[in-house]
Parts: sequence; structure tokens; C-alpha cells
Amino acid sequence: MRVSVIIPCYNSARWVADAVRSVLVQTRPADEIIVVNDGSTDDPAMVLAAFGDKVSLVGRENGGLSAARNTGVASASGDWFLFLDADDKLFPDALESLTAAARRSCAGVIYGYVLQHHAGGSKTHSLPRAAGDPPHPAKEAFWWTPLATAGCALISRELHTKVGGFDENFRQVEDAEYWLRCGVTSSFVHTGTMVLDKSYHGESLGQRRPSSIWYRLQLQRKFLDWCAVRGISTDFLQTGPGSMIDHALTQAWREKAWPLLEPLLGQARQLDVSTPWCLKARLKVFMLRLRGKLPPAPDFCRDIWSAWRAGA
Repeated sequence: MRVSVIIPCYNSARWVADAVRSVLVQTRPADEIIVVNDGSTDDPAMVLAAFGDKVSLVGRENGGLSAARNTGVASASGDWFLFLDADDKLFPDALESLTAAARRSCAGVIYGYVLQHHAGGSKTHSLPRAAGDPPHPAKEAFWWTPLATAGCALISRELHTKVGGFDENFRQVEDAEYWLRCGVTSSFVHTGTMVLDKSYHGESLGQRRPSSIWYRLQLQRKFLDWCAVRGISTDFLQTGPGSMIDHALTQAWREKAWPLLEPLLGQARQLDVSTPWCLKARLKVFMLRLRGKLPPAPDFCRDIWSAWRAGA
């Protein structure tokens, strides 16, 4: 069993050395550590030089987290991958507990608990609820992401290849989209151990709530279509376009993310959906426009489902 730890790095030179050190002190050593410099404007190479040949550095033009992870896989020799963010750290026995669980099972995803640090305190994430045989992990991941980050999991090369790697159209919630495809394809196993120490800061993608709402709808649309193309039934979800639109609008309303309303209503028209929440949103848009206070749609509101469909 050969484990490759892949660390995407974009303007993270101030953190990446700690991430690498957390891998180097593992009770079960990684077989290789690959840092992917995703077009950084700082200098990760200077920081990583201190580790010598213990770390391989791969460079690429900036393409986002998904692209950097896929680039790392292309350079990796392992049959299992752990995708560690440059500002996260593994607990010392993380690889030992993950690999032990992998040997005992036929699952494609082995994951453990994450200790998350926010401005308001700390909490435990990546609960065992996603563990089980397909399609259970995908069902658990459709509305909410049970695995906080790819850094808490080992993923088999076989599964990663089978689902097509990370979708590079997604610059946010790429983990959530990936877990859906993995969860309808392979079993997930939880180790019952704490494996990752994760701190959130102002630059963390997971802290951008409005864009998360938009991207969640996009990944849901993509997943349904991805399954349809492959003849995989999604009846286990017991949902449809109306519920997806309502979920997104409800979240946007809760966050007072008014710039999202028009783009979400555009998605509703594409899906031929009209619900009471759509009517409420249209009324809000009308009132904001009447008062000259309707904000423009955010730049991130790209139709990613259509971009994926065009290349499918």
C-alpha cells in the first residue's frame, strides 16, 4: 500500500511548511509528498527548499484547487491519495489509522474526524454519518457535506480514476461535488479517530457563504445529470429541481444574499420550476429594483452545470 500526500499551494507559503512537517512526523510515513504550486505569487519553493528531497514540488499555471489536485495525481506514484490543504495539519497518527482501516475494508474512501477552528471556537466535523455502501454516502452528501475537506480522507487511485478526478469547473465546494460521485460509486469507511487539524481564516474558500449557495445548486444539477448519463438511478434522493431551487433560495434569504436572487431565478426558469419560494424571490427582486437597491449578480454566478454538460 503506497500513499501519496498531495498538497496544493496557492499563495500559502506562510502555512505550507507546517503542513509538510505534519506529514513528515507521521507514525506511518507517507510514501511521497507532492506540493503543487498553483501559480502562486509568493515563493513556496524557497520555503520548501529546507525539506530537500523529502518533498517534490510541481508547478503549474493557476487553475484552482481542483486543477492542482489533479496535477498532483498525474505526478503521484501511490495507489492511495490524501489531498492536504496547505493551511491544514495532520495529527501524528492520521495515516496510521487511515491505512489500517483501508487494509481492513474494500472501501474507496477512508476518512476520520476533523477538528475545526473558527473565530467563534472549535468543533468536530466529518462525522461517521457518510460511512456505508453506495448510494448512502452520496445521499448524505447531497444537501450538506459530511466530509469537511479532502485532507481528512484517503481515496484509492482506482476510485479517483473511475469518477474522473476533481471537476476543474468548480473553484469552490469542489470537495462536495467529488464526494457525491465517489459516494454513488464506492463505499465509505470512518476510522473513529481524529485525523486533521483545520483552521479557518478570512481567505478560506469555505467561509464564502453566498458563493457556496450558488455552487451547491450547480453541483446538485451536475450530479443528477452525471448519474443520468451513466444510467445510475437517483431515486434514493427523493428530490427534484423544485426542492433544489427552494433550498438555494431559502439559504440565500437566510443570508440576505440578495444579489443571488436573480441568478437563482434564472436557474429556476432553466429547470422549468415555479414554487412559492420563486414567487417570494421575484417579489423581493421587484421591490429592490423599484427602490433602486437591486445589487448586481456576483461574478461567481457562472452556469457550471452547462459548462460540464458541454464537455460531457
